[in-house]
Amino acid sequence: MAALTANAPGAAITMAAATGGGDTAAGGPGSGGWDTAYLLINVGTTATTVTVDGVAQPAMTSQSMLVPLRRQTGAPINITYSQVTGVTVALVKPLTAYTSYGT
Repeated sequence: MAALTANAPGAAITMAAATGGGDTAAGGPGSGGWDTAYLLINVGTTATTVTVDGVAQPAMTSQSMLVPLRRQTGAPINITYSQVTGVTVALVKPLTAYTSYGT
């Protein structure tokens, strides 16, 4: 599995080709209705199902999807694909450390 490099919100996003064996992305805290890490998925003309942290997302063809990556500890989240032809992904997350409140 390849680790996705974070792209800062508000900056140009660099998409990466999906890896056949899957990818990992660092999650971010989600509280109070706000999320801090997202997976941006672009799928070409071949139907693709993306599974994020064990949860299959709806199958997509020629579409994009933004999936929140909730992980209070920032631990890696596993991402797998039913196929990778024409699939690109990006991790959108602040590049600086954040303070996690609560216990």
